[in-house]
Amino acid sequence: MKKLLFILTLAIVSISCNNDDSNDSITPLRIVGNWNLTATLADPGDGSGTFQPASGKSLNFTDQGVVNCNVSFCFGSLTQATSTGTYDVATTTIDVDNCTGTYIFIDANTIEISHFCIEPCMERYIRVN
Repeated sequence: MKKLLFILTLAIVSISCNNDDSNDSITPLRIVGNWNLTATLADPGDGSGTFQPASGKSLNFTDQGVVNCNVSFCFGSLTQATSTGTYDVATTTIDVDNCTGTYIFIDANTIEISHFCIEPCMERYIRVN
């Protein structure tokens, strides 16, 4: 009886200690790289806004937590002054020249940046490298 109990306990422990490392193959999404603006969303306040094609803005995120923009980072401003700021992957925030945004990944090659606005203000970017 003790042998049977020992074998049964050993079998249960063996089954419960399944070495499933399937999560190890999941690579976290990385923002580091170059991104080009493809669309903007500016809602008039009634929820009717839709993304509209856009271009002319690019972002470069470095490994050191620095983000460079070829124009002003602020939403709706395409002044030709390049701007530099910081980003934080833990909080998914970007801060450039007193303009703050948060980003989410739509997929591995698409991000959306939400800017502080009364109505929704977003920009969509695609990875270019």
